Amino acid sequence: MTAGMYIFVNEGLDMSPGKIAAQAAHAAVEAYRLTPPTSNVLRMWYCGNHYAKYVMSARSSEHLRDIERYLNDRGFKTALIIDEGHTEIDPIQPTALGVELVDRDNPHVAATFSNFELLRQPRPSENRERNRRAADNAFALARQRKPWWRRG
Repeated sequence: MTAGMYIFVNEGLDMSPGKIAAQAAHAAVEAYRLTPPTSNVLRMWYCGNHYAKYVMSARSSEHLRDIERYLNDRGFKTALIIDEGHTEIDPIQPTALGVELVDRDNPHVAATFSNFELLRQPRPSENRERNRRAADNAFALARQRKPWWRRG
């Protein structure tokens, strides 16, 4: 038995890495709460000393809800995380989905979750290059504008 936790994140909202981490943490807590305390999977998750979590990608809010229905139809308990919209995104947006702990060696589990993709964020070197280009563009725009004391 190989225990694991699956968390799905809505990439369509363009959340910052910190916001993604917070929403995934909410989903992980709810996924843990969905798992019965007497479950063998929960016991194995603790005994394995690696607490395996898989953060998966959902393309949009609709895709996240489709994933929720798909998993519920196959007998998995899920918890949809809805953001209140106090920081980065509009209110009442589905941001993440937590799934009860599962036995990844189970053929039903393996077949169900094999269709999904892991969440992939740009590598730090790609972020640096993108940030450098954005800074160059901002600097070029600033050079084209007159200083504030010469405007008017």
